[in-house]
Amino acid sequence: YQRSGARTNRQEAEAVVAFIRRHFLNTSGSVKSLGVVTFSQAQQKLVEDLLDAARRKEGALDLAVSAVKNEPLFIKNLENVQGDERDIILFSVCYGPDETGRVFMNFGPLNREGGHRRLNVAITRAKEQVHIFATLQPDQLDTGKTRATGVRDLKQYLEFARRGPVALIGSSSPTGMEPESPFEIEVQTWLLDQGWQVHPQVGCSSYRIDLGVIDPRAPGRYLMAVECDGASYHSAATARDRDKLRQMVLERLGWKVHRIWSTE
Repeated sequence: YQRSGARTNRQEAEAVVAFIRRHFLNTSGSVKSLGVVTFSQAQQKLVEDLLDAARRKEGALDLAVSAVKNEPLFIKNLENVQGDERDIILFSVCYGPDETGRVFMNFGPLNREGGHRRLNVAITRAKEQVHIFATLQPDQLDTGKTRATGVRDLKQYLEFARRGPVALIGSSSPTGMEPESPFEIEVQTWLLDQGWQVHPQVGCSSYRIDLGVIDPRAPGRYLMAVECDGASYHSAATARDRDKLRQMVLERLGWKVHRIWSTE
């Protein structure tokens, strides 16, 4: 992402245009309708310019795009796509690591009040498929640095795109709740003293991990779940629930689980 200057992501734009070209030059059957949604006006303009250049260069592509009359190809940004629908939507995130590799938590309209509704509009324009083009990985989004609901939703949506339905079950975020026992506080304090960042009570509803240790290389990702025999452990009805099922479910969702016993 060219944060200083054009404020565009050329790699993504070129990948979008390459997809459009393959799509319209595919002669295996009827062509499904196509739409492009970008996060910003600058990225929309870049995709339009690159597509225009490709159409001038390749007459067959120009004819194929022009031949679609019922639901023609559109290229719009997050601000003006409401009301449009197509079979397939190409979604260019644009924002991501800049020239120095840094990711700034600034995503234009997504950071503003109601930004999550704009994201919802963008990704529901597709009747059949959404293809996401992103140089940004969900792990690079540190939701602890922003209160914007739209940014948190984007992180979860990118995770869903990468991992599938399991990401919906396993989406975890700090709840802001305090540890539930003096033992958990002692473990958290020790981890903090060793230089680790820790979130207590990670997850949702009553199914929460006692302590989530943050990966210093990717602040939006957890390295490990630390489970203490605290309140959530004692509230389980059976030993099987406490000692086997809970850890098995967490590990299936991709967590590395470390158990600590107060008796030790």
